[in-house]
Amino acid sequence: MFTTATRRLTGAQTAAVPAARRHALLLYDRLYSAWRAPALLISGLFFLLWQAAPAPLNAEPLHSALLAGALAALLLFIYSLLAARLSYVECTPTHLRLSTPFFWLAISYSRIRIQRSVAFKPGRVPFGKRGLVRPLIGETMVAVDLFNYPVSRHWLRLWLMEFILPTRAQGLQFLVSDWMALSRDIEVGRSLWQARERDKARQMSLTSLLQPRRF
Repeated sequence: MFTTATRRLTGAQTAAVPAARRHALLLYDRLYSAWRAPALLISGLFFLLWQAAPAPLNAEPLHSALLAGALAALLLFIYSLLAARLSYVECTPTHLRLSTPFFWLAISYSRIRIQRSVAFKPGRVPFGKRGLVRPLIGETMVAVDLFNYPVSRHWLRLWLMEFILPTRAQGLQFLVSDWMALSRDIEVGRSLWQARERDKARQMSLTSLLQPRRF
């Protein structure tokens, strides 16, 4: 669950503020894991061919192309390692954050209507992605229903894996290794946010009462 720190609020009050904990997105992790072995194998093969290339592979520009291919595959391997670490969901003190390698989304707790657990049932899956999702079908995931999206759904579909966006609801769904921990983190984050909002409302109400009236 959350580890907590404290900060001083207005009026000498204190409240627990959670430190964000990252929950890796399993579908992205499986996707990038599937890239690693082929990328490393291709990189090694191309490098060996570049080092001991027989004719006509040792002729330019083919010889340089072998080296370029080895470096490109190696970069893909490194990217697959970094991209998996950049694909996560976390609950910060102010918002729910969704991160992918090229897209970040902040969802204010005020946008969350309800969160619930659902089974991962992707429906019709393209042939090329069946191996990716098959081992995870039936696993429990956290569905977060929203009042509205921070950006348009079409924009989200452009950047996010399709399994994150439910087909019959407005919200997001997250498949992580510990769905109960993520669910608790969301509830703690929402509760602390609601408490801070109530404190702000009371402070504003008290300030308005203490202000001198003008006649």
